[in-house]
Amino acid sequence: MNAEAGEIACVDYTSQVYPGLYVSGMAACGVSGSNRMGPIFGGMLLSGVKAANLIAQALGKAQ
Repeated sequence: MNAEAGEIACVDYTSQVYPGLYVSGMAACGVSGSNRMGPIFGGMLLSGVKAANLIAQALGKAQ
């Protein structure tokens, strides 16, 4: 378990993996094959915010 690496990976790998399909949180870690032992609430929250921003950008509603 490496919380620091898990937190960073959780946010870094939040992305669109297929047209219209976005992954965040533990799903982003699972899809990327990165460290799934460690991400806790901070990384999960930031991952969700990043996913929301990516989706807003894709819809042309970025702030």
